[in-house]
Amino acid sequence: MKNHIHLSKILFIIITLAIHTDLISQTTIGYGPRSKSMSGAGSALIENSLWGNLNPGGLVFLGQKIGIGIEASLPSASYQVYGEATNFNQSLNKQWPLGLKPGLIEADDKTNIIPQIAFNMAIDDNNAIGISIYGNGSRGYNYTEQIYYSTVIADFGSQEGFINPMGTVTSPTFLKLSQYFASISYSRKIGDKIGVGLSLVSSWQSLNIGGLEAFGSLNYSIFPDYVSGNGVANSYGFGGKLGFQWNISEQVQFGLAYRSKIFMSNLDSYKGFISKSGNLDIPSEWNIGLVYHPFDRFLLALDVNRYCYSKVASWGLAMKQGEEISLGGESGGGFGRVDQMSYKLGLQYKIPKWQFRAGYAHTDQTVVDKEVALNLLMPDIINDFASVGFSRSLGKQVINFALVRGFENTLAGNNIMDTKQTIELKSSSWTVEIAVEF
Repeated sequence: MKNHIHLSKILFIIITLAIHTDLISQTTIGYGPRSKSMSGAGSALIENSLWGNLNPGGLVFLGQKIGIGIEASLPSASYQVYGEATNFNQSLNKQWPLGLKPGLIEADDKTNIIPQIAFNMAIDDNNAIGISIYGNGSRGYNYTEQIYYSTVIADFGSQEGFINPMGTVTSPTFLKLSQYFASISYSRKIGDKIGVGLSLVSSWQSLNIGGLEAFGSLNYSIFPDYVSGNGVANSYGFGGKLGFQWNISEQVQFGLAYRSKIFMSNLDSYKGFISKSGNLDIPSEWNIGLVYHPFDRFLLALDVNRYCYSKVASWGLAMKQGEEISLGGESGGGFGRVDQMSYKLGLQYKIPKWQFRAGYAHTDQTVVDKEVALNLLMPDIINDFASVGFSRSLGKQVINFALVRGFENTLAGNNIMDTKQTIELKSSSWTVEIAVEF
């Protein structure tokens, strides 16, 4: 009875953290430290309930499990502007260029906490149900400076009949997009070797933007009052996930998972920034995984993942629509991202009571070089990750640990708002996660 009370307290703390913590992560590399320590590989290898977020098809092989994890992430980002802003006549009758201040600007760094919790319950030998609460990380950074601010325009000053567009620009400049998920999964065994699963995935997004007032005052948006500074906006939605697990032999396992687009309600407070009048659906994704056991103690896992940004207008459309920059409304542009392919390799070696893991992942660049001006708010440009980790059995409990390094990467492109300038983005990250299985 005391153990049940103690466990209930732990669960309450984790769920409270999930609700109240600002979840930040540059890029998600798997769920749970077992997967993270293999750089996200393992959709064909289900070993704990947290891993089940990758592929619900394998949960029926798992049995009765509870997993609780805490991740600490330390991302860093900066950008540098090269070239002076364009000088132009105040009587220019088209959209004015927005030249940024030259020099190096660094985002605020901080350690961020991401909790996860998952249950897997065996109904009988052929059926199981899983429940998960997890975060995909909040994207975006905070810069203390006025980023989207032109000294050229500011020098025009305000006068009778003319209010300077730079007069409304605030600081800091930031974008915070947090994503939280809860899923319930059903998994069924077909024969002895195949498992299929279906998950209902619900999501809550929150978005907060500041310092982007110039996009409204320069007529870059159809709804200038709904671009920036409107506090936290929330949206809610649902999607689904299908999973397939095939234990082909004692040496080979195959996994396949597909998550649909998660259809979200509109973020009305930012309909002047987000396309389709504030619609920011979560893109679909799929995983294919293969596991090979050349001998009992060793395995090799290989995964391929695709994240489909192009199927969501706010993510996939270019910032410039036609001849002009256009944000928000029904036909406004977005972050201009392309679909992202990821390739993940993981290794695991077992000895009594211990499992040691390592992994490497490479992701194709999703941020297009001509779209760096908007993506400096959310520079998801890390392409290469390396990881290590271990598990240690302590009676009926297992402690898991993972350390992931997102190697520094840079991406340069023209400032689409002032093509005389070049912007170079830079980003890197460290991630540590620990979890307990019961």
